[in-house]
Amino acid sequence: MIELSLDAVTNVLCLGAHSDDIEIGCGATLLRLIGDYPHLNVWWVVFGASGSRSHEARDSAAAFLSGAAQSTIVVKEFRDGYFPSRVEEI
Repeated sequence: MIELSLDAVTNVLCLGAHSDDIEIGCGATLLRLIGDYPHLNVWWVVFGASGSRSHEARDSAAAFLSGAAQSTIVVKEFRDGYFPSRVEEI
């Protein structure tokens, strides 16, 4: 088996279209990475979350990232279903 070491990795970028995509898609992996490599700087970016979904996205990201050395949470309010027509802005 090939061994993989992430000791030299310092940054992780997570991109989600909607407010729960990162959690569903890689939440457990991210929690494991932060637990094993607490020096990580994690960028958490959600492209489509407005109103209460924006608050939900920020609160969830903060909970997931509480063990990271540094984190940046970015939540945008691009309209769901219109991403292909907004690709330049995104």
